[in-house]
Amino acid sequence: MPKYSIRKNRIKRGCVTGLKCTEDSRLIMEQDSMYHSVFLKGIDGGETGRGWGRLYFDVKCSENVVYCIYVAAADYRDDMRAAGIEDLDSYLTDASVETPEKTSMLKRFGAKRFMGVNDCLIYDLKGRFLYLAIEVIGEGELEISRLVVDSEGDNFMATYPEIYRERNSFFHRYISIFSSIYKDFGEDIEALPRILDIDTCPEELLTIYGSWMGIDLNGGFLDVKVLRALVKEAYSLNKMKGTKRAIERILEIILGERAMVIEHNQVRGWTGQENTEVPKSFKAKGIYDVTILVNKHLTEDLRHQILFVLEQFKPVRTRINITQLDETPITDSNTYLDVNTRLPEESGAVLDEEFTLDGTIVLS
Repeated sequence: MPKYSIRKNRIKRGCVTGLKCTEDSRLIMEQDSMYHSVFLKGIDGGETGRGWGRLYFDVKCSENVVYCIYVAAADYRDDMRAAGIEDLDSYLTDASVETPEKTSMLKRFGAKRFMGVNDCLIYDLKGRFLYLAIEVIGEGELEISRLVVDSEGDNFMATYPEIYRERNSFFHRYISIFSSIYKDFGEDIEALPRILDIDTCPEELLTIYGSWMGIDLNGGFLDVKVLRALVKEAYSLNKMKGTKRAIERILEIILGERAMVIEHNQVRGWTGQENTEVPKSFKAKGIYDVTILVNKHLTEDLRHQILFVLEQFKPVRTRINITQLDETPITDSNTYLDVNTRLPEESGAVLDEEFTLDGTIVLS
Protein backbone atom coordinates (compact mmCIF):
# COMPACT_ATOMS: atom_id res chain seq x y z
CA MET A 1 0.00 0.00 0.00
CA PRO A 2 1.55 3.38 -0.97
CA LYS A 3 2.32 5.37 2.16
CA TYR A 4 3.94 8.79 2.49
CA SER A 5 5.69 9.66 5.76
CA ILE A 6 6.06 13.39 6.31
CA ARG A 7 9.48 13.79 7.87
CA LYS A 8 11.92 16.59 8.55
CA ASN A 9 13.16 16.99 4.94
CA ARG A 10 9.65 17.42 3.56
CA ILE A 11 8.68 19.79 6.38
CA LYS A 12 11.80 21.95 5.87
CA ARG A 13 10.91 22.37 2.18
CA GLY A 14 7.55 23.82 3.20
CA CYS A 15 6.70 26.99 5.09
CA VAL A 16 6.83 26.62 8.88
CA THR A 17 5.73 29.51 11.13
CA GLY A 18 5.68 29.47 14.93
CA LEU A 19 6.49 25.76 15.09
CA LYS A 20 9.86 24.07 15.62
CA CYS A 21 10.76 20.93 13.66
CA THR A 22 13.06 18.63 15.67
CA GLU A 23 15.60 16.15 14.30
CA ASP A 24 13.10 13.30 14.74
CA SER A 25 10.44 15.19 12.71
CA ARG A 26 8.28 16.36 15.63
CA LEU A 27 6.49 19.71 15.33
CA ILE A 28 6.52 21.64 18.61
CA MET A 29 4.59 24.86 19.16
CA GLU A 30 6.61 28.00 19.96
CA GLN A 31 5.10 30.76 22.10
CA ASP A 32 6.79 33.85 20.62
CA SER A 33 4.93 33.95 17.29
CA MET A 34 1.64 35.49 16.16
CA TYR A 35 0.81 32.62 13.79
CA HIS A 36 1.49 28.90 14.13
CA SER A 37 1.17 27.01 10.87
CA VAL A 38 2.74 24.57 8.42
CA PHE A 39 2.15 24.60 4.66
CA LEU A 40 3.70 21.76 2.67
CA LYS A 41 4.46 21.34 -0.99
CA GLY A 42 2.21 18.95 -2.87
CA ILE A 43 2.80 15.23 -2.29
CA ASP A 44 3.15 13.62 -5.72
CA GLY A 45 0.91 10.56 -6.02
CA GLY A 46 2.45 9.65 -9.37
CA GLU A 47 -0.69 9.47 -11.52
CA THR A 48 -3.57 11.66 -12.61
CA GLY A 49 -6.80 11.12 -10.68
CA ARG A 50 -5.04 9.45 -7.76
CA GLY A 51 -7.46 8.63 -4.95
CA TRP A 52 -6.37 9.39 -1.40
CA GLY A 53 -7.39 7.49 1.69
CA ARG A 54 -6.28 8.47 5.18
CA LEU A 55 -4.19 11.04 7.02
CA TYR A 56 -3.15 10.28 10.59
CA PHE A 57 -0.61 11.43 13.17
CA ASP A 58 0.15 11.51 16.90
CA VAL A 59 -0.63 14.69 18.81
CA LYS A 60 -0.20 16.05 22.35
CA CYS A 61 -2.23 19.19 22.90
CA SER A 62 -3.23 21.54 25.72
CA GLU A 63 -6.92 22.12 26.35
CA ASN A 64 -6.75 25.77 25.27
CA VAL A 65 -5.07 25.00 21.92
CA VAL A 66 -7.05 24.23 18.75
CA TYR A 67 -5.49 22.86 15.57
CA CYS A 68 -7.01 22.63 12.09
CA ILE A 69 -5.92 20.38 9.23
CA TYR A 70 -6.49 21.47 5.60
CA VAL A 71 -6.20 18.84 2.85
CA ALA A 72 -6.72 19.45 -0.87
CA ALA A 73 -5.93 17.51 -4.06
CA ALA A 74 -5.28 18.63 -7.65
CA ASP A 75 -4.07 16.97 -10.86
CA TYR A 76 -1.88 19.91 -11.89
CA ARG A 77 0.27 22.29 -9.88
CA ASP A 78 -1.10 25.26 -11.84
CA ASP A 79 -4.79 24.58 -11.11
CA MET A 80 -4.98 27.98 -9.42
CA ARG A 81 -4.10 30.09 -12.45
CA ALA A 82 -7.72 31.20 -12.67
CA ALA A 83 -7.29 32.71 -9.21
CA GLY A 84 -4.10 34.48 -10.24
CA ILE A 85 -1.72 31.94 -8.69
CA GLU A 86 0.87 30.57 -11.09
CA ASP A 87 2.19 27.76 -8.89
CA LEU A 88 0.38 26.47 -5.80
CA ASP A 89 3.61 25.06 -4.32
CA SER A 90 5.34 28.40 -4.52
CA TYR A 91 2.32 30.23 -3.10
CA LEU A 92 1.90 27.94 -0.08
CA THR A 93 5.61 28.02 0.79
CA ASP A 94 5.97 31.79 0.34
CA ALA A 95 6.86 33.17 3.79
CA SER A 96 5.74 36.68 2.79
CA VAL A 97 2.10 35.52 2.47
CA GLU A 98 0.47 35.41 5.90
CA THR A 99 -1.28 32.35 7.31
CA PRO A 100 -4.92 33.65 7.19
CA GLU A 101 -4.59 34.48 3.49
CA LYS A 102 -3.30 30.98 2.69
CA THR A 103 -6.00 29.19 4.67
CA SER A 104 -8.70 31.34 3.03
CA MET A 105 -7.33 30.40 -0.38
CA LEU A 106 -7.38 26.68 0.53
CA LYS A 107 -11.03 26.96 1.61
CA ARG A 108 -11.93 28.58 -1.74
CA PHE A 109 -9.96 25.85 -3.47
CA GLY A 110 -12.24 23.23 -1.86
CA ALA A 111 -9.87 21.86 0.76
CA LYS A 112 -11.32 19.55 3.41
CA ARG A 113 -11.01 20.99 6.92
CA PHE A 114 -10.62 18.84 10.03
CA MET A 115 -10.56 20.38 13.50
CA GLY A 116 -9.11 18.70 16.59
CA VAL A 117 -8.81 15.19 15.11
CA ASN A 118 -5.70 13.17 14.28
CA ASP A 119 -7.25 10.51 12.00
CA CYS A 120 -8.81 11.95 8.83
CA LEU A 121 -10.56 10.04 6.02
CA ILE A 122 -10.01 11.76 2.65
CA TYR A 123 -11.59 9.23 0.28
CA ASP A 124 -13.46 11.90 -1.67
CA LEU A 125 -10.24 13.69 -2.68
CA LYS A 126 -8.80 12.84 -6.09
CA GLY A 127 -5.77 14.32 -7.81
CA ARG A 128 -2.12 13.61 -8.43
CA PHE A 129 -0.89 16.19 -5.89
CA LEU A 130 -2.06 16.29 -2.28
CA TYR A 131 -1.66 19.59 -0.41
CA LEU A 132 -1.51 19.60 3.38
CA ALA A 133 -1.60 22.51 5.85
CA ILE A 134 -1.81 22.73 9.64
CA GLU A 135 -2.99 25.80 11.54
CA VAL A 136 -2.71 26.10 15.34
CA ILE A 137 -4.71 28.64 17.35
CA GLY A 138 -4.40 29.47 21.05
CA GLU A 139 -1.76 29.60 23.73
CA GLY A 140 -0.32 26.49 25.31
CA GLU A 141 1.58 23.40 24.27
CA LEU A 142 1.21 21.27 21.16
CA GLU A 143 3.35 18.50 19.67
CA ILE A 144 2.63 16.66 16.41
CA SER A 145 4.61 13.61 15.30
CA ARG A 146 4.47 10.62 12.90
CA LEU A 147 2.52 12.38 10.11
CA VAL A 148 1.51 9.74 7.56
CA VAL A 149 -0.67 9.80 4.42
CA ASP A 150 -2.06 6.56 2.94
CA SER A 151 -3.14 6.76 -0.67
CA GLU A 152 -5.56 3.84 -0.24
CA GLY A 153 -6.53 4.11 3.40
CA ASP A 154 -7.72 0.56 4.08
CA ASN A 155 -6.67 -3.06 3.71
CA PHE A 156 -10.04 -4.78 3.47
CA MET A 157 -11.94 -3.34 0.47
CA ALA A 158 -10.05 -5.41 -2.10
CA THR A 159 -11.25 -8.61 -0.40
CA TYR A 160 -14.95 -7.85 -1.07
CA PRO A 161 -16.89 -8.34 -4.32
CA GLU A 162 -16.74 -5.51 -6.86
CA ILE A 163 -20.23 -4.30 -6.02
CA TYR A 164 -19.10 -3.33 -2.49
CA ARG A 165 -15.95 -1.43 -3.54
CA GLU A 166 -17.44 2.01 -4.20
CA ARG A 167 -15.09 4.63 -2.79
CA ASN A 168 -16.40 6.93 -0.07
CA SER A 169 -19.62 4.94 0.26
CA PHE A 170 -21.14 4.23 3.67
CA PHE A 171 -19.81 0.66 3.58
CA HIS A 172 -16.34 1.90 2.63
CA ARG A 173 -16.20 4.37 5.52
CA TYR A 174 -17.59 1.78 7.94
CA ILE A 175 -15.04 -0.88 7.00
CA SER A 176 -12.27 1.70 7.20
CA ILE A 177 -12.74 1.86 10.98
CA PHE A 178 -11.64 -1.77 11.34
CA SER A 179 -9.05 -1.44 8.60
CA SER A 180 -7.45 1.50 10.45
CA ILE A 181 -7.31 -0.46 13.71
CA TYR A 182 -5.77 -3.44 11.89
CA LYS A 183 -3.18 -1.22 10.21
CA ASP A 184 -2.24 0.52 13.46
CA PHE A 185 -1.68 -2.86 15.10
CA GLY A 186 0.54 -3.84 12.18
CA GLU A 187 2.64 -0.68 12.52
CA ASP A 188 3.04 -1.27 16.26
CA ILE A 189 4.27 -4.80 15.57
CA GLU A 190 6.69 -3.54 12.91
CA ALA A 191 8.05 -1.00 15.40
CA LEU A 192 8.91 -3.64 18.01
CA PRO A 193 12.55 -4.06 16.86
CA ARG A 194 13.08 -0.30 17.25
CA ILE A 195 11.43 -0.27 20.68
CA LEU A 196 13.46 -3.24 21.92
CA ASP A 197 16.74 -1.83 20.63
CA ILE A 198 18.63 -0.03 23.41
CA ASP A 199 20.05 2.51 20.94
CA THR A 200 16.65 3.55 19.52
CA CYS A 201 14.04 2.86 22.22
CA PRO A 202 12.26 5.78 23.96
CA GLU A 203 13.96 7.15 27.06
CA GLU A 204 11.15 6.09 29.39
CA LEU A 205 11.71 2.41 28.50
CA LEU A 206 15.37 2.44 29.57
CA THR A 207 14.50 2.34 33.29
CA ILE A 208 12.18 -0.61 32.62
CA TYR A 209 14.86 -2.52 30.72
CA GLY A 210 17.31 -1.75 33.51
CA SER A 211 14.89 -3.16 36.11
CA TRP A 212 14.66 -6.38 34.07
CA MET A 213 18.41 -6.76 34.67
CA GLY A 214 18.14 -5.88 38.36
CA ILE A 215 19.39 -2.28 38.12
CA ASP A 216 17.39 0.58 39.63
CA LEU A 217 17.68 3.59 37.29
CA ASN A 218 14.54 5.45 38.37
CA GLY A 219 14.54 9.11 39.33
CA GLY A 220 15.39 10.72 36.00
CA PHE A 221 18.73 11.98 37.29
CA LEU A 222 20.98 10.23 34.76
CA ASP A 223 21.76 11.53 31.29
CA VAL A 224 20.14 9.59 28.44
CA LYS A 225 23.52 8.57 26.97
CA VAL A 226 24.63 7.26 30.35
CA LEU A 227 21.34 5.38 30.78
CA ARG A 228 21.72 3.68 27.41
CA ALA A 229 25.32 2.71 28.14
CA LEU A 230 24.45 1.27 31.57
CA VAL A 231 21.52 -0.76 30.24
CA LYS A 232 23.56 -1.97 27.27
CA GLU A 233 26.29 -3.25 29.59
CA ALA A 234 23.93 -4.42 32.35
CA TYR A 235 24.65 -8.11 31.72
CA SER A 236 28.43 -7.75 31.94
CA LEU A 237 28.16 -5.37 34.92
CA ASN A 238 26.04 -7.91 36.80
CA LYS A 239 28.69 -10.57 36.15
CA MET A 240 31.28 -8.26 37.74
CA LYS A 241 29.05 -7.12 40.63
CA GLY A 242 30.92 -6.85 43.91
CA THR A 243 34.33 -6.37 42.27
CA LYS A 244 36.68 -3.46 41.78
CA ARG A 245 36.34 -3.81 38.01
CA ALA A 246 32.58 -3.20 38.20
CA ILE A 247 33.12 0.04 40.14
CA GLU A 248 35.79 1.20 37.67
CA ARG A 249 33.59 0.50 34.64
CA ILE A 250 30.55 2.30 36.10
CA LEU A 251 32.71 5.33 36.88
CA GLU A 252 34.05 5.30 33.33
CA ILE A 253 30.51 5.23 31.89
CA ILE A 254 29.18 8.06 34.07
CA LEU A 255 32.25 10.31 34.05
CA GLY A 256 33.41 9.59 30.51
CA GLU A 257 36.94 8.97 31.79
CA ARG A 258 38.81 6.57 34.05
CA ALA A 259 38.97 7.16 37.80
CA MET A 260 41.35 5.69 40.41
CA VAL A 261 39.81 3.27 42.92
CA ILE A 262 41.86 2.73 46.08
CA GLU A 263 41.07 -0.11 48.48
CA HIS A 264 42.32 0.91 51.91
CA ASN A 265 42.77 -2.70 52.93
CA GLN A 266 45.65 -2.85 50.42
CA VAL A 267 47.41 0.35 51.54
CA ARG A 268 47.17 -0.04 55.34
CA GLY A 269 50.48 -1.88 55.59
CA TRP A 270 52.12 -0.41 52.50
CA THR A 271 55.44 1.23 53.22
CA GLY A 272 55.56 2.95 49.82
CA GLN A 273 58.16 3.11 47.11
CA GLU A 274 60.88 5.64 46.37
CA ASN A 275 59.51 9.22 46.19
CA THR A 276 56.05 7.90 47.05
CA GLU A 277 54.23 8.60 50.29
CA VAL A 278 50.92 7.15 51.39
CA PRO A 279 48.81 9.71 53.32
CA LYS A 280 48.26 8.78 56.97
CA SER A 281 44.51 9.24 56.52
CA PHE A 282 44.54 6.43 53.97
CA LYS A 283 46.19 4.04 56.44
CA ALA A 284 43.82 5.10 59.21
CA LYS A 285 40.66 4.15 57.35
CA GLY A 286 38.97 0.79 57.84
CA ILE A 287 39.50 -2.31 55.73
CA TYR A 288 36.04 -1.89 54.14
CA ASP A 289 36.69 1.67 53.01
CA VAL A 290 37.22 2.51 49.34
CA THR A 291 38.30 5.92 48.07
CA ILE A 292 37.62 7.06 44.51
CA LEU A 293 39.95 9.71 43.13
CA VAL A 294 38.28 11.76 40.41
CA ASN A 295 40.40 14.16 38.38
CA LYS A 296 37.59 16.67 37.77
CA HIS A 297 35.07 18.80 39.58
CA LEU A 298 31.82 17.01 40.46
CA THR A 299 28.53 18.77 40.94
CA GLU A 300 26.41 17.63 43.84
CA ASP A 301 23.94 16.02 41.45
CA LEU A 302 26.66 14.08 39.65
CA ARG A 303 28.13 12.95 42.96
CA HIS A 304 24.75 11.55 44.04
CA GLN A 305 24.35 9.84 40.65
CA ILE A 306 27.64 8.02 41.08
CA LEU A 307 26.93 6.92 44.64
CA PHE A 308 23.37 5.79 43.79
CA VAL A 309 24.56 3.46 41.04
CA LEU A 310 27.67 2.23 42.88
CA GLU A 311 25.58 1.27 45.92
CA GLN A 312 23.98 -1.41 43.73
CA PHE A 313 27.30 -2.93 42.62
CA LYS A 314 29.72 -2.45 45.51
CA PRO A 315 30.75 -5.36 47.78
CA VAL A 316 28.73 -5.85 50.96
CA ARG A 317 29.83 -3.62 53.91
CA THR A 318 31.97 -1.43 51.63
CA ARG A 319 32.00 2.31 52.41
CA ILE A 320 32.73 4.52 49.40
CA ASN A 321 34.35 7.94 49.60
CA ILE A 322 34.83 10.25 46.61
CA THR A 323 37.75 12.69 46.51
CA GLN A 324 37.94 15.34 43.80
CA LEU A 325 41.42 16.17 42.58
CA ASP A 326 40.48 19.72 41.67
CA GLU A 327 43.41 22.12 41.55
CA THR A 328 41.69 25.10 43.16
CA PRO A 329 38.59 24.23 45.20
CA ILE A 330 36.59 27.14 46.60
CA THR A 331 35.71 26.85 50.30
CA ASP A 332 33.01 28.40 52.44
CA SER A 333 31.81 27.97 56.01
CA ASN A 334 30.26 24.57 55.21
CA THR A 335 33.26 23.06 53.41
CA TYR A 336 35.87 20.72 54.89
CA LEU A 337 39.32 20.08 53.47
CA ASP A 338 40.11 16.61 52.18
CA VAL A 339 43.22 15.02 50.72
CA ASN A 340 44.97 16.93 47.91
CA THR A 341 43.15 20.17 48.74
CA ARG A 342 44.98 23.50 48.93
CA LEU A 343 43.97 27.08 49.64
CA PRO A 344 44.99 29.67 47.05
CA GLU A 345 47.00 32.63 48.27
CA GLU A 346 45.91 36.20 47.70
CA SER A 347 48.09 38.02 45.20
CA GLY A 348 48.13 41.60 44.00
CA ALA A 349 48.22 42.71 40.39
CA VAL A 350 48.19 45.83 38.25
CA LEU A 351 45.37 45.86 35.72
CA ASP A 352 45.70 47.04 32.16
CA GLU A 353 43.82 46.28 28.98
CA GLU A 354 45.71 43.04 28.34
CA PHE A 355 45.58 41.56 31.85
CA THR A 356 43.40 38.51 32.54
CA LEU A 357 42.23 37.43 36.01
CA ASP A 358 42.24 33.73 36.86
CA GLY A 359 40.44 31.98 39.68
CA THR A 360 43.07 32.76 42.32
CA ILE A 361 43.18 36.57 41.89
CA VAL A 362 41.60 38.71 44.62
CA LEU A 363 40.99 42.43 44.11
CA SER A 364 41.55 44.51 47.25
